[in-house]
Amino acid sequence: MKIRGDIVRLYRNVHSWVGIMAGLFLFVAFYAGGMTMFEGVVESWSARPAALPAAVSVDHLPDLLQKAFAADPSAVANHTVILYPDAAHPSSLMWSASHDREHGPARTMYAGLAPDGSLITRTQTPSQAASFINILHQRIGLPLGRESGRLVMGIVALLYAVALVSGTVMVLPSLLRNLFALRLTESLRRMWLDFHTLLGVCSLPFHIVMAATAAGFAFQRPIMTLEQNLFRPALSVESTQGGRDGAHAHHHGSGHPGIDRPLLEPGALVASLAEQVPDFEPDALVYSTRNGKLSLRVTGHDTRHVTRRPDGGYVDVDPCGGRITSTDFLPGHQGGGFLALTTIYALHFGTFGGLWGRAGYALLGFGGAFLFYSGNRLWLSSRRRRERSAGLSQDSLGTRLLSVLTAGGMLGCVCGVSAVFAAVPLLPEGGHYQNIEALFYAVLFGCVVMAVWLGGERSTRPLVGLAGVLTLLIPVTDGLSRLLLLARPITGNVIGVDIVALVYGLALVLTAMRATRALAGSSMEERVRA
Repeated sequence: MKIRGDIVRLYRNVHSWVGIMAGLFLFVAFYAGGMTMFEGVVESWSARPAALPAAVSVDHLPDLLQKAFAADPSAVANHTVILYPDAAHPSSLMWSASHDREHGPARTMYAGLAPDGSLITRTQTPSQAASFINILHQRIGLPLGRESGRLVMGIVALLYAVALVSGTVMVLPSLLRNLFALRLTESLRRMWLDFHTLLGVCSLPFHIVMAATAAGFAFQRPIMTLEQNLFRPALSVESTQGGRDGAHAHHHGSGHPGIDRPLLEPGALVASLAEQVPDFEPDALVYSTRNGKLSLRVTGHDTRHVTRRPDGGYVDVDPCGGRITSTDFLPGHQGGGFLALTTIYALHFGTFGGLWGRAGYALLGFGGAFLFYSGNRLWLSSRRRRERSAGLSQDSLGTRLLSVLTAGGMLGCVCGVSAVFAAVPLLPEGGHYQNIEALFYAVLFGCVVMAVWLGGERSTRPLVGLAGVLTLLIPVTDGLSRLLLLARPITGNVIGVDIVALVYGLALVLTAMRATRALAGSSMEERVRA
């Protein structure tokens, strides 16, 4: 395919500048986003035992609920019944003692029954490490609030789309000739450029999906608000007043908020669902109060269909009668519009394909992070060559600044995430959000300071080595906490996380050592020639 040279140069410049502006943020989004593919595994790995008795069977759940509500009546309005407790959800009954929508799981009350049938409760905050990584990816590494972070992410996603289009146009003339030409024997810059092109072209469909869906998530609320104001008629005063009166009357039904009839027992609810949707396997019963009325959302899974969330889909059910009230997000029973919305979520979050699907998305996420890092390194290399050709003996201010941000910001993100995971086994309750956030940004800021002090190029090798050491500390601190401090159980998820951290940490350390030896060798050769 032939494209005029001036057009190719224009798109190359657009791709370079837009890619640089967005790449610093997208590195964090893709690196942390790759880890969110195994958020459930991380939650299980970082979970602390709640010292509760054995899980309560479905037949004994009514007794547990009755005693828990008698001890804490406020739990009726918002509580969750776990049908299959695990390490991340260690109790058959749990409810939030406080709620923080910005920072993931809040302080939680767990309830169980002692052998003599008496109620036992424990209050604990679940480890918020996995939630922090997810929020870090959503807010592209910036310590912003939910709404402001979402809007900034949307702007970056639009720049990301521009970089994808311009990069594609740029490589079209030489696509067939250079796509699979990995020239490993030539210069290091040539090898990086070939690998950057190959990775970018082969993963282009994935990046298009990420850019489009991320922009959609970011601007979804403003678009919906505009749609409601433009196309939906305002409610009349009479209907609004009537709705308030109805909700008020419903609130006083039986002494508990939003309940005018006895709640259906969990066993009966599960049986009713089995009759209505036999292929849907419920995992939890989530009760909450909406507009003064108690509602029930049953979360579960159906492996034959795509789901909106990694933990499956859900169905709205009448908590008193067991009848399904909405199938908007029930796998296999959605209408066209909601199925399209679920598909968009599934494409972004990788909720299809099981374990292999999540692993593939994780690799694509980490590959995307390397794509942005290599893009910045390539730009810096070209910029330095032009500056040397122009007679400059030192890097310009812009080159030094980007070099510092690339080394300190991107590699600092790797160090910060590894530091968080290494500290989780030693932090109280697996780490509260504020402590984890403070640790991450302290490490990130320290890495940026190191890059400023040593220079962006010279700091790359020690920062890669530091990231490797911090990653190797993950299985060390985890093993110590399980053997000496907390006697936490060892499961398959635990072994998997520790092995991955061990292999990844060794790879980073060896990379830093090899780069250091190569630099020492080239310096020695230059001295000999001199």
